[in-house]
Amino acid sequence: MENKKFKRFKNKELSDDQRRKRRKVRKIIFITTGVILIAFLYFALDFFFRLRSTFAEIYEPLGEEVVDMREEEEEELNLGEDPFTVLILGLDEGRADAMMLATINPNEDSTYLLSIARDTKVTIPGHGVTRINHSYAYGGIDLAVNTVQEFLNVPIDYHASLDMEEFHSLINVLGGVRVYNDTVAFSLGGYDFPLGYIDLTGTAAYYYVRMRMNDPRGDFGRQERQRDVLVAMAGELAGVTVITRYQQVLDAVGESMRTNVTLDEMMTISTNYAPALRNITHLSLRAPGRLINGMYLIPIPEEQRLEMSQHLRQHLELEPREVELTETESIETASTEAD
Repeated sequence: MENKKFKRFKNKELSDDQRRKRRKVRKIIFITTGVILIAFLYFALDFFFRLRSTFAEIYEPLGEEVVDMREEEEEELNLGEDPFTVLILGLDEGRADAMMLATINPNEDSTYLLSIARDTKVTIPGHGVTRINHSYAYGGIDLAVNTVQEFLNVPIDYHASLDMEEFHSLINVLGGVRVYNDTVAFSLGGYDFPLGYIDLTGTAAYYYVRMRMNDPRGDFGRQERQRDVLVAMAGELAGVTVITRYQQVLDAVGESMRTNVTLDEMMTISTNYAPALRNITHLSLRAPGRLINGMYLIPIPEEQRLEMSQHLRQHLELEPREVELTETESIETASTEAD
């Protein structure tokens, strides 16, 4: 009988000891979890405030003189559900050295990215016939938006501009970008650019997008290289690894970019338009260039311009304009599925 009591007592002592150990382990886990939670909250709050501060820094609204084509056509944009447009500019020495128009359609899960040659012939009010990239030099983002809207007859909802002299810093912070050179191998600025996939640092990317004299496609070739680098940058910015370098990335973005997209709108776009942004179709308007009044210009045939306009309007789910269309072969397209 005594042995049985002693055994029960011993088991009770062991059980109490195990409970104490368990309480100690729980305490350690609780403290560790609390520390991790506090660190995460600090990280999240720091990221949020830095992100909001960066968007406040880069925010550049359009002026009152910009024509609101959606209001004219009674087609109000419902961001989150409707297709929308973004005019993307690469700025160099006060001019739009690169110009692209993106139309993003969430209902078709597709994005059209139209490259507009900087020497494209347009008429700018008060400045006559000139290159389309002069619109930014003459009147900033407002005149650039109005000029492209009139040229393509589509509303421009948002703009995003990148300083080409500063974008190399952003590329370096991102850890470089990878592009595919499928046209011509060349060297510039002490860098070699062979055919095939190329990993570019910021400075290398700067020279990669500037060359055009040795490209058989001329300015159209440089235009495509600019597009490839910008698309690669967008892909890196959307990557998970950016989170580990968010302070440097946001600082570089604040120095090199300007847009009228608010933080809340960006959150809506990233949530509702992600599938569309992963499926990009590249478009271009092409025609032979020539000297007009002593200036090298690319006059886009009217039929091709009108056809592209209708093509974009259809993607934006806007009512078509009453114009005659040409054969679809005049629109050069190349579809790519982004990684």
